[in-house]
Amino acid sequence: MSRLPKPIGTFGKPTEPKKQKNGTFRATVRYYGATGAKQIARFGDSADDARNKLAEAMRDYQEVHGGARITRNTKLIDLAAELLAELANDDSYTEGNIEDYRREIYVSTDKRANPKTIKIENSVGHLQVWQATTGELDRHLKRLVALKLRRKAKQHKIILRAMMAIAVRHGALETNPIDGVAPFTRRKNQARGKVKDQRALPAFRAQVRTWARGEAIPGTPAYRSGPKRDWTLVWVIDVITGTGMRPHETFALLLDEVDMSAPDPYLDVTGTLIEVRGKGRGGWERKPVPKTDNSWRRVLLPPHSVEAITDTVADLEASGRPNPMRLLFPSRVGTPRSPTNFGRIWRAARGTEFEWVTPRTFRRGAGTEVDHAYDDPRRAARQLGNTEAVARKHYIDIPETVPDNRDVLERWARGS
Repeated sequence: MSRLPKPIGTFGKPTEPKKQKNGTFRATVRYYGATGAKQIARFGDSADDARNKLAEAMRDYQEVHGGARITRNTKLIDLAAELLAELANDDSYTEGNIEDYRREIYVSTDKRANPKTIKIENSVGHLQVWQATTGELDRHLKRLVALKLRRKAKQHKIILRAMMAIAVRHGALETNPIDGVAPFTRRKNQARGKVKDQRALPAFRAQVRTWARGEAIPGTPAYRSGPKRDWTLVWVIDVITGTGMRPHETFALLLDEVDMSAPDPYLDVTGTLIEVRGKGRGGWERKPVPKTDNSWRRVLLPPHSVEAITDTVADLEASGRPNPMRLLFPSRVGTPRSPTNFGRIWRAARGTEFEWVTPRTFRRGAGTEVDHAYDDPRRAARQLGNTEAVARKHYIDIPETVPDNRDVLERWARGS
């Protein structure tokens, strides 16, 4: 009668410690892995010492076979590392996608970063798999929502779901605990069109020029010392408002992708910026493909955008500063311009008068204007580099004009 094979991932019965010629004691156990049986041995000064060391080795043992062995005792931060390794081997995830996950998992080592910022590492990362119950994870997500970190809560939920799915696949859990957490209640947007947003652009452009000249604006005093204010902000705004481009696409524009001498001046959107960390000090890199399949497009330029790009090119030629990548809007040292740093300049230039304005405000405004002028959401979506469904949901934001029903309602009211 043949013996039944041992289950994969289990240990046999440990041997009794045996005294060696040098006076130490040796205890062994056989581990049955996917690649076959393997003997594990530990030595101690006494039989109990050898026995205890072997028990610790069995507790901590991980079989190297395509990744770490996941058990009920695996900590969530180690489970997160396993998730990142899986994503790195999945061609459907870009470096930017993986960096988004990594940014919410680990506490930043940058000296300028706040070490108390809530990440998975310093919140639930210390929990073992068996401790990460539905209730524990639900409390974590609700705490984030209570702190008005709703977007972070959604990101953590996505990441934790993927992490716990690994534990389920490895047999450490029977079900994914995230499946049972309370859903996020949908916030109802205020029922009004962004007419205020639409009408703000001329005044906002004028204020930004005032700021760039060094003059005071509401909320920001006049320039006194330090680096001069960067007129590039004026040009970037005129490109965004004339094209509806995403800021990351704008900073990825190449000089070779704009043609001001064409009968109808245009630019081509062929890339975007992604933030990469872990390679030296990290930073922003140009990705030679845009965000989505719909984002690759040629955009005809209105006169104010043509003027902005013409002035930008002239400034680059006159300054002589390095620009090895031939970017349209490089940083002062010739690298891709950081959207984070640009955001700080943007906030200073908008002051208190336009503190509600973001780059997305006028990207949304561009889509809205095109749709309202032509009554064609598909046309607006093509301008923005989105699908029609996304353009309708997120960017077109002026009330639709209903069909002309005046005659019907008038006859109804008069009874004729």
